[in-house]
Amino acid sequence: MDVVVIGGGPSGLSAAWSAASQGSDVILFEEHEEIGRPRHCAGLVSGEGLKFIGMPCKSEYVENMVDKAIIAVDGFCFELRKIGEPIYVLNREFFDKAMADRAMNRGANILLKSQVKKVEMRNGKYIVKTEGASYSCKIVIDGEGAISRLASTMGLEGPMLRIPALQVEYKVKAPLENEVLVILGNEWAPGFFSWVIPIGDHELRIGLAATSDNCNSLLRRITKRHPLVSKILKEGIVKKIYGGTIVIGPPRRTYIGNFMTVGDAAGQTKPLTGGGVVYGAFCGSLAGIVASKVVEGKADTALYEKIWRKILGLEERLGLLLRETLISDDVGRLLKLVSKIGILSHVERNFHYEYHVRSIIKKPGILILSSLLLNLLSPTKAFKYFLQITLPKRRR
Repeated sequence: MDVVVIGGGPSGLSAAWSAASQGSDVILFEEHEEIGRPRHCAGLVSGEGLKFIGMPCKSEYVENMVDKAIIAVDGFCFELRKIGEPIYVLNREFFDKAMADRAMNRGANILLKSQVKKVEMRNGKYIVKTEGASYSCKIVIDGEGAISRLASTMGLEGPMLRIPALQVEYKVKAPLENEVLVILGNEWAPGFFSWVIPIGDHELRIGLAATSDNCNSLLRRITKRHPLVSKILKEGIVKKIYGGTIVIGPPRRTYIGNFMTVGDAAGQTKPLTGGGVVYGAFCGSLAGIVASKVVEGKADTALYEKIWRKILGLEERLGLLLRETLISDDVGRLLKLVSKIGILSHVERNFHYEYHVRSIIKKPGILILSSLLLNLLSPTKAFKYFLQITLPKRRR
């Protein structure tokens, strides 16, 4: 066996697909009985993001499309429109199954109900142990998710933050149609935010993540007391409830020897939203390609780390810094000022759904206005902001 992949989410399935496409002998282990279950994701992905990871836009897993977000904080609301391709609301169960089909069509073998219990090194190879069998391989790609238990046993750190989340699907009388509602502010979702997403046919998803670890009571409070959400959910019927964990921030290393972590296990998510489908799938594909080259003796796993950080590293660093502002008690005042002085119109025209920060800092006017505003609210954060931008350039 050349490559073992652990985990049947987008990152693991992409790793299996790309490694098999390169001619490697690949087996993927998924602990659950079915790919795509249980659900843990809000399911928002841009059209640009789907193209980035090589997945077509298909009606079999696209439930709805949205083209704007309503941001609500401290009684203040503003609209942010999506320029270009729409945002797709995915049925993650069907989407993940499509990714699994893609991997198997390239020759990857997927074993369900197969939880990996242990990974160890023996005679220069990895021994991957499940409940009833052991497998020898040259490369292991760990996409097991937010807990990253196996990565820890191999000596790798996990993501910087693990934030509990809860999501409920509702049947409602008068749903949102083509817009997402985002609720900021520590009063409602300490340390993160809440969301309402229309999925069509008078159904929607309302979710919340919070660092205070009492998502159930916080979400119940929003559904009953928030002036916008309670109105939307009036006489609504709960259909499904499911929870999960959102990870933010990658660890210092995502490989050790020929063992690589991808997706949530590697903290490869968008720092502002925690969205990990596109970043995880991209990094999984990259890990699969590098794994195949390692098998051929043409590369080592350090190449994986070097490339993904080159592409996503600046976004991760600046996104983490901006996140501190968006979860602060000053976020309402900040966004009111942003709206008043006209930055939002610039952001709307240039905002990229997958590269939040990079799409803004490439525009000098927005960068200057944002920096001045940040300096007014927090000089310390403004100084850190400039260091994050300038130091990586000097090192190059």
